[in-house]
Amino acid sequence: MRVGVFGAGAVGAYFGGRLIETGKHDVSLIARGPHLDALQTRGLRIESPEGDADLPSDAFTATSNPEDVGQVDAIFVTVKTWMVPEAGVAIRPMVGDKTTVVPLQNGVEAPDQLATGVSGGHVIGGTCRIFTDIVEPGVVRHTGVPPTITIGELDGSASETVEEIHAALSDAGIFATARADIRAALWEKLMFVGPLGGVGAVTRVPIGVFRSVPRSRELLEACMEEIAAVAAAEGVSLPSNAVEGAMKLADLAPVDGTASMQRDIASGRPSELEAQVGVIPRLGQRHHVPTPAHDAIYAALLPSELKARGQLTW
Repeated sequence: MRVGVFGAGAVGAYFGGRLIETGKHDVSLIARGPHLDALQTRGLRIESPEGDADLPSDAFTATSNPEDVGQVDAIFVTVKTWMVPEAGVAIRPMVGDKTTVVPLQNGVEAPDQLATGVSGGHVIGGTCRIFTDIVEPGVVRHTGVPPTITIGELDGSASETVEEIHAALSDAGIFATARADIRAALWEKLMFVGPLGGVGAVTRVPIGVFRSVPRSRELLEACMEEIAAVAAAEGVSLPSNAVEGAMKLADLAPVDGTASMQRDIASGRPSELEAQVGVIPRLGQRHHVPTPAHDAIYAALLPSELKARGQLTW
């Protein structure tokens, strides 16, 4: 397959790197800044409990310009959620008649946002779970549970395209799943990553700490319950034990782990606050579903988010 990874930071470089490692695919990593420079000159290094990998720069293409890549079979979009609408426009040079676009964002709205940039028929649903970070340009480190990717057609149908991408990911050693109810999978991921990021950001401690303190653990579970209620109001059917499953995943996370949103907020960078936390009060209001835990977390974090985006100063 010809594969493009648009926004090949920590997440995109990890999954793209695993596809490169097989030697079976023509992979292009679209990145920027010092990370791109390192990819072009030194290559990509992956450090992971699943196995380390050193991929030389001539094993793949690294560029900042999608026009350098041309049309591909599959595009994995791994930018931050607030960049998704512009990504839908930027990837157009890589989209051909049979190209499949796979968003791997944390929120539940990315597939529909991408479909405004490229025709909806190209976009499928996708989500991933991974704890990873760029420890230095060109070096990606994964920790914790094995990385996973879940994909599926947004209308719930079976397709050869999904089967082909699923097979390629599995062959690369990635724990991949194809699901007919991909919308539910997106909400299940939000139920995990949103509360961990939100509670982590307001408590300012690692996952292993706030999950062990009874009151902050109660806040974590309350956020998950609110997400389940809003998903139901949106017409998305989640398993009856979805909250229990998300709490179990939280208990399996590294003791010193932090969510990407928490790290961004702590560093004063723009974060995915709107897509991971603010979306729940917004949709809750639409359906008259109360979301007090999310309301409080969103209100507490919004001033810092506005400052990071240059919309507020103090």
